[in-house]
Amino acid sequence: MPDPTPRKLLKQLGATNLGINFDSSTVAYATNGWEIVWNTMPYAINRTYVDLAGYTQQELTTFIQGVDFQVETLIRSLTTGIPEITFLDILSTRRLSTAELSDWAIPGVTGDVPGFLESTVDLQEVIYGERTTLAQNTNIPSLVGAKYVILDRETFGSGNASAADRLHWSRVYWLNGAGPNETVMIPAANLVGQAVTVKESDLVYIERLRRAYTQDPGRNV
Repeated sequence: MPDPTPRKLLKQLGATNLGINFDSSTVAYATNGWEIVWNTMPYAINRTYVDLAGYTQQELTTFIQGVDFQVETLIRSLTTGIPEITFLDILSTRRLSTAELSDWAIPGVTGDVPGFLESTVDLQEVIYGERTTLAQNTNIPSLVGAKYVILDRETFGSGNASAADRLHWSRVYWLNGAGPNETVMIPAANLVGQAVTVKESDLVYIERLRRAYTQDPGRNV
């Protein structure tokens, strides 16, 4: 078996401003690929992927060694009607559906975070994920709106290798608020990953291909 080859995986997501009306469950505007899904409260979702087709053409398997999700700043609210925000970053072997990304905020009431038992996303499909909860802190001086502090941050995932031609990155914000005219600034984000590619034996590689291309026929939609 050839020696592993180090790789670096890079992807970026753009920032956006959201105008949200919690009273009517509507959003006035969103840009840069962000979409809003209402499930009691709004979920702001952005999905992209890292292209691995160059590796799969050489029949190489990608092993993720480390993942860093970076933001240029914490999310900011220009108003004060959103006391709690939780966001997820998930690197997965398939594209996660809108339903899977908008039904996890309250365990036991809604579904679980993708990769946990009550979710339709199996742990084996989640390579790495982070969950962060923010709370508004009115004691921090702010010229406009509200600032947030981190309440908790958890990591999860299987760390599985993949032979698929894409790794999918989902970033989701759950906004718990009230009021007709709330404005939120979602920051730009980077994914920086360290990986190695390896030429595996035929039987092992074929089984990885089977899992990659039969678990989610709509993975590239």
